[in-house]
Amino acid sequence: MPKPLAIELRKRAVAAYEAGNSSYDVIAEQFAVSRRALQRWVVLQRDAGTPEPAPAAGGRFSPVAMKELRRLVESTFELTAQYNSGVAKAHRVHRSSIIRALRRAGYVFKKSGRGQRNKIVLM
Repeated sequence: MPKPLAIELRKRAVAAYEAGNSSYDVIAEQFAVSRRALQRWVVLQRDAGTPEPAPAAGGRFSPVAMKELRRLVESTFELTAQYNSGVAKAHRVHRSSIIRALRRAGYVFKKSGRGQRNKIVLM
């Protein structure tokens, strides 16, 4: 999802519309935004008192236990299999969940030379 447009632009566009001189279409074209975006900003201004965007939300919580994952990184290469067979039997996770958790913890994947294993390194 793209980042929200600048708050200053939102405020100027809403102020121009609320001045009452033009329609949504004219103001939206003047500020190079969509008509629907301008309508949402005006509603936000009326309801919340400001056209600022809501804070980012959503996403899914990862059930990966970071302490267990760090311990496994130090001791083994087959992380997902080891993690799922260990303490975390109640919360089996997919390989992609392990990779995302490793990235959040600051680990990176170092590619080795030809025929050698890749390494997981804390950066």
